[in-house]
Amino acid sequence: KTMEGSPQLKIGFIGAGNMAYGIAKGILKSGDVVASNVIISAPSKNNFHRFQEMGVAVTHSNEEVVRSSRLVFLAVKPHLISPVLSALSEHVTPQHVIVSVAAGVTIATLEKLVPGGACVMRLMPNLPCMLQEGAFVLASGTGVKQEVSSQLKSLLSPCGLVEVGPESWIDAHTGLSGSGVAFVYVFAEALAEGAVKMGMPSALAQRLAAQTIL
Repeated sequence: KTMEGSPQLKIGFIGAGNMAYGIAKGILKSGDVVASNVIISAPSKNNFHRFQEMGVAVTHSNEEVVRSSRLVFLAVKPHLISPVLSALSEHVTPQHVIVSVAAGVTIATLEKLVPGGACVMRLMPNLPCMLQEGAFVLASGTGVKQEVSSQLKSLLSPCGLVEVGPESWIDAHTGLSGSGVAFVYVFAEALAEGAVKMGMPSALAQRLAAQTIL
């Protein structure tokens, strides 16, 4: 099975953190996805405002997200994946595409937590996706057709570079592009500090260092 085209596709996010925000912002910025077709849930309303500014519906009900969406991004902490999916199992159907962005939770684990027939995928983003400059690796579960992964890759392309591959790439990508961002920040900070020691104003040095590594 394939998903509807982007303008008609109903998309849900469970979790309202930075990764959910970055992905939602990117796919909406493309103009292919209609904000009124996107809904996000979280137990706290702390982050709701930035989604509401984009025209996205918000709720405290994960069940509402699943019932009203075809594509569901699981953007919660890894230790919450099992209880969240267990509570939603009776609402997940073979028509759903479930995409987890939780580090360390395998496709095999995810597939045990959802009814048979539902498409399960893993997506590993990194923090620059908040600026639509992310690096993503996407891996498909059992029985997921290539058309579905291709659709998802196309949908996510406004968020940054998207590569499709085996699940074994996910852990490597976590170290390379996830943790790697921190090393780049340290490097940029060192560049700026060097310029400051040579007499350049700090704010200017930071701007130039940031531009240098783009």
